[in-house]
Amino acid sequence: MTLIKIFMWDPLLRLTHKPGIAQNELLLGILKKNAGTVYGKQHEFVSINSYDDFCNKVPVNNYEALRSYIEKQELEKKPYLNMQQPVMYMQTSGTISKPKLIPVLKQSISQYKKSQHIVAYANYRKIPGVYKGRILAIVSPAKEGELETGTSYGSMSGLVYQSMPFFIRKNYVLPSEIFEIKDYEKKYYLITKYALAEKYISMIATANPTTIVRIRKVIDEQAAALIEDIRSDNPVRALELETLLNKNGLVDFCTIWPQLKSITTWTDGSCSSLIPLIKTYFNENIHIVEMGYLSSEFRGGITIDVTTNAQIPALHENFFEFSEKHEYESGNMKLLTIEQIKMGEQYYIFATTQNGLYRYDINDIVEVTGYLNKTPLIKFVQKGSGVTNLTGEKLYEYQVLKAVEKNIIVHNASLDFFVMIGCVNDLRYTLYIEGQPLDTSAIESELDKLNMEYESKRKSGRLNPLQIRFLHTGTGEKYKQSILKEGKREAQFKYKHLQYKHDCKFDFDACVRRD
Repeated sequence: MTLIKIFMWDPLLRLTHKPGIAQNELLLGILKKNAGTVYGKQHEFVSINSYDDFCNKVPVNNYEALRSYIEKQELEKKPYLNMQQPVMYMQTSGTISKPKLIPVLKQSISQYKKSQHIVAYANYRKIPGVYKGRILAIVSPAKEGELETGTSYGSMSGLVYQSMPFFIRKNYVLPSEIFEIKDYEKKYYLITKYALAEKYISMIATANPTTIVRIRKVIDEQAAALIEDIRSDNPVRALELETLLNKNGLVDFCTIWPQLKSITTWTDGSCSSLIPLIKTYFNENIHIVEMGYLSSEFRGGITIDVTTNAQIPALHENFFEFSEKHEYESGNMKLLTIEQIKMGEQYYIFATTQNGLYRYDINDIVEVTGYLNKTPLIKFVQKGSGVTNLTGEKLYEYQVLKAVEKNIIVHNASLDFFVMIGCVNDLRYTLYIEGQPLDTSAIESELDKLNMEYESKRKSGRLNPLQIRFLHTGTGEKYKQSILKEGKREAQFKYKHLQYKHDCKFDFDACVRRD
């Protein structure tokens, strides 16, 4: 830890005194390194000497704008987007049914490891004893499959899992083979069994708090069977658990794991609603630590203080730009640099990464919560317009439209209006329909095909089943009129077919048919 402090932690903190200079140096370094790529030549990286040059020559991109470069580089093994050839890809859902493949370079893995060492030190410096016990870390597989070219693809959480310092990895409770089990019931049963069998767990780490809820459910429903399975290998531990079960029903995780110090998970965005429930599983001495703003595309933030969950942008990894939320949503996308964003404001975030994503619009909203020296602190707020994310599924409006449209054709149905509402508290989507009935299972099946992460979250039970409610005739028009009364011009009005419940002021439940 002393070495991590000297060679990684302290240098990062020094950058927070001069974030603008640090970011500019990083940007020019990324462009110089990739000036010889097809993309770099097309956008004249070699002649870019300032941020203004960068803005003039390089457009804002989404994944679809870069997809052909990524695919051609993989097929032809030529530097279309990166001078280095990717060694693997992070796979995540996209706006269309075809998944996004985010390049991972050798230097990317090295950078992940460096940042994970910094995260480890942040925990160590503020939570005494956090690494004295075993670590229950729950992730997706680092390798989930192979492309036709033979290059592997996997998950960000799996790569992070492998990137932690050795002294942490050697204390992992779960064998990595568990994460590769396809049967979710079996997987979570085994995760829970291994967790219960280990008394001296000091940290639990999982990206999504729904995983902890799922473990609690498995314990509640199968405690006796779990204890019997543990008895054959560890009768002493089984007797301890049996005593706790008879005494209090295993409701208190801190009695199951008396050395537990912290829970590291996502606490922002849609995950925030689950934190009060998670806290009831533990006593007030347990630290609930924000895992950090992290996506398959890039690392957005590093939790620098685990007692306050303050995050700084990962300014040593990626070059960041920001667009003020209301301006972005009104079509005025003026981009700002890290030293220009202000306390209390919300922004869409854009990243230029070291693995070929240039001015990448991830459609995420962050908020500035304070400052560390001259560097703003940020937190993830939510996905932007057209995307919802209750438990990691990242459902796009485009996918909902496609699923409904296909079922309209199959059933020869007629719909006057529909809207999908995601409820963070219930971890469930409700499809409100004005028109002829549609088949719930058929729509869910289509969403599974269009969005692999939706399918995964449904199979694992972390996302509850879709429900359909049928609306009285004229509800769609009433909804439209309610929006126009708020001052929206009719010429600018567009139905939002996918929304969060907390963002929707119209009460669709009051318009549901009861027949």
